[in-house]
Amino acid sequence: MNLRETEISNKPVFEGRLIDLNVETISLPNGKTATREIVKHPDASAAIAINDEKKMLLVKQWREPIKQLTLEIPAGLIDETDASPLDAMKRELNEEGGYKAEYWEKVSEFYTSVGFCDEKIHLFYCDTLSKIEHKRPLDEDEFLTQEWYSLPELKQLIASGKIMDAKTVMAITFWENMILTGNQSND
Repeated sequence: MNLRETEISNKPVFEGRLIDLNVETISLPNGKTATREIVKHPDASAAIAINDEKKMLLVKQWREPIKQLTLEIPAGLIDETDASPLDAMKRELNEEGGYKAEYWEKVSEFYTSVGFCDEKIHLFYCDTLSKIEHKRPLDEDEFLTQEWYSLPELKQLIASGKIMDAKTVMAITFWENMILTGNQSND
């Protein structure tokens, strides 16, 4: 069976600073029509940043959509000044963490919520971290703190529901797999 849906029409409903919302009318594989509400969102980069003590950098920040503090890996949007997803991540590691890394490796790219959004995250692993002498300022509407966690601490935070961010859960899983398979550069 052909599962492809075919776009019949696309109506922009909202154009914002960060997201756009379109409503598409589509033809289903059975010939009927349906609508899809689609959020258009810029791509982003995120980092599994590991220090010499084998701890991962997380940032704590308020997330208004869920009305609570979250623990997340450093991440940020890829903007027009970035030459690549890696350049965006280097900028964000400086800005959110105050670090630079000597070693970078792209480990994955994934969509955050394929049922309604086109946002793609490029996930990088980095280590051999050093503090930046001249840290970039946070965005004017961004307030966060940094904390370091070992893998056992991270797994406990997931189990206790204190880490609920999907990209962060995925990053922890990738890091654990890298450790188990011996694919971590600073071992």
